[in-house]
Amino acid sequence: MIRVLVVDDEKMVRIGLVNFMPWKEFGMEVVGEANNGENALKFIENNKVDLLLTDLSMPVMSGIELMKEVSKHHQHVQVVVLTLHTDFEYVQEALRLGAIDYIAKTQLEKEQFEDVLGRIASLLDKKKLGVQQKERSQVDRVYVVYTLNHHSDDPKWDASLPQDAVEVEMGVWYWNDMPTTAWTSSAGHALVCFRDLLELDRKAIVQLIRTYRRNGFFYDYDPARTLLDIRRDEIVNIGKDSGHDLNELKSKWLSPDWVYDDRIFEQMLQELNAFKLPPIRLTRLFFSLTDEWNRLYGQTMGIHIVMEDSFQYFMQFEAWLSGARDAIRQANIKPQFSLEIQSSIAKATNLAQTMMSQSLTAGEMAQMVNMSSSYFSQCFKQIVGKTYTDYLREIRMERAKHYLLNTTKTIQWIAEQVGYNDDKYFSRLFREHVGVLPSDYRQAGMHDKHS
Repeated sequence: MIRVLVVDDEKMVRIGLVNFMPWKEFGMEVVGEANNGENALKFIENNKVDLLLTDLSMPVMSGIELMKEVSKHHQHVQVVVLTLHTDFEYVQEALRLGAIDYIAKTQLEKEQFEDVLGRIASLLDKKKLGVQQKERSQVDRVYVVYTLNHHSDDPKWDASLPQDAVEVEMGVWYWNDMPTTAWTSSAGHALVCFRDLLELDRKAIVQLIRTYRRNGFFYDYDPARTLLDIRRDEIVNIGKDSGHDLNELKSKWLSPDWVYDDRIFEQMLQELNAFKLPPIRLTRLFFSLTDEWNRLYGQTMGIHIVMEDSFQYFMQFEAWLSGARDAIRQANIKPQFSLEIQSSIAKATNLAQTMMSQSLTAGEMAQMVNMSSSYFSQCFKQIVGKTYTDYLREIRMERAKHYLLNTTKTIQWIAEQVGYNDDKYFSRLFREHVGVLPSDYRQAGMHDKHS
């Protein structure tokens, strides 16, 4: 049984790893946990440990410092790095210190647990057999096959691989030379050629392949291309913190400009591709945006935008996004109005939602979207299906119902959040719109939850 020590300063991370990883299936057992490198060293000195799973960024003693001490005084202990740092150069420092593998926190999901432990177990077996990992590469390039759906239970397919193909992890193989009939392409898989690899050892090459799979491949893959050609220097910056403001990015996609202006939509797509957010973060961002779009446009659309659970590559995500855009446009389209006018009214509904706590009249809103007051009111009613005043009252009451059921805030606080300074006036309007007073609505909602 392989004895494992889990080290991370975040207690919830340790609990998750200890309780949810299928350790026993791979002949492993967690014998302890520690919240920093110093405590981990004390544990190793007094207990038998075969495998150390450690975070890099910790107080008191970092993971890098811990690894240095382990390599000096406990050479039998193998190390796997647990990190938020997925960029190639940073992880290389840990690998140079003797780590046999790494786990990126941003990529770790329950369905990957078995893949991760299987890979670690395989690396430990190779260590026991004395497999050399540090010999320098004698080739300038390698060829890699990626399975598009690497969470699939069966990663095999109808393709002939060269006899010297090496499996990096589930759904990924690489080899050095490409004979004319070495590989047969098929749906669901991609071939990539990595160049400029001289002087890298085998472990570094494998790391390069894995780093590219997690981020770059998602954005570069094109089903129409039979071979992707990637240089080493195109990968080393993948995964580094780009410093992009996600709140600013989100606000752009909440604006209706991308819905009605083709040029802006293309620019925003290019920007999104250039940012190269980790696919998981991209998906989470647009899950959140989908909820907002349904709230902003749902009343006029009459349909519900559904976000896919995951995407295999960016072009697939782009197709979904274009479909969501078409759905919004088709549901709101009024042939008698120009796209410019429809965009202005969409901006008005957006502003009404985001500035709900302010008392904006129809005239003030018309100025904000550069329309005359009378024409704005006319267009708003025909496009949205109700007057601006009725629309504003309706979205305010819907937001108030949400607050009443999902918070314990006072009626006065809720009234102010939805644009009414007088809670008595708000309560009267709420009763007219909903049929009961706010306090009674909340009480009924609490009763339903407990019944």
